[in-house]
Amino acid sequence: MTWRRVVLVVALLAAAAGAAAWYWQSALIGVGARFYLARIAAREEATGDLSQRRATVRRMNRMLLMGPPPDTFVPELFDFITAVSARVATGEIDLAWAAYVYTSYQRDLIRDRPQGPRRSSAEVGAAVEEYVRFYSLRQRPDVPGFSLSDLAGAESGESYTVEELDEADRQGRPLGRVTPQR
Repeated sequence: MTWRRVVLVVALLAAAAGAAAWYWQSALIGVGARFYLARIAAREEATGDLSQRRATVRRMNRMLLMGPPPDTFVPELFDFITAVSARVATGEIDLAWAAYVYTSYQRDLIRDRPQGPRRSSAEVGAAVEEYVRFYSLRQRPDVPGFSLSDLAGAESGESYTVEELDEADRQGRPLGRVTPQR
């Protein structure tokens, strides 16, 4: 084989791998998120530290307008976030349902097991699976999973920028409702 054929074969394989990665990017993002979060949990379990998991759970609670949970619940809630992350990335669980399931899980955790015992990661995954089964959560065909542009924060056209709001205020013109462009 000549070096040109080798370069051509390598280029075709790279193009095929790139196309496959682009096509299945939401699944890859979900696997990456689960792997990253599991590594954080394993590292902190080994050292007995809670700092990154606590920050993640508090950030999630703040987004959901909930107070921070006690430190005893942080590892289990972090495991729950880890279990849900891949399903959210692929679109299997919608963000609104993920928020509902998370708040329900935390409410039940506080009500039913305020003193423990802590569930294992496998038990938390089974609880997520039970929520999916109970609420018949399925991926909607019209809603794609997360893409790289979502992670990069690319403009979706679903909201006004601060500059657009300021300009409309200065001009005294009302702003209409923005419709999604997907």
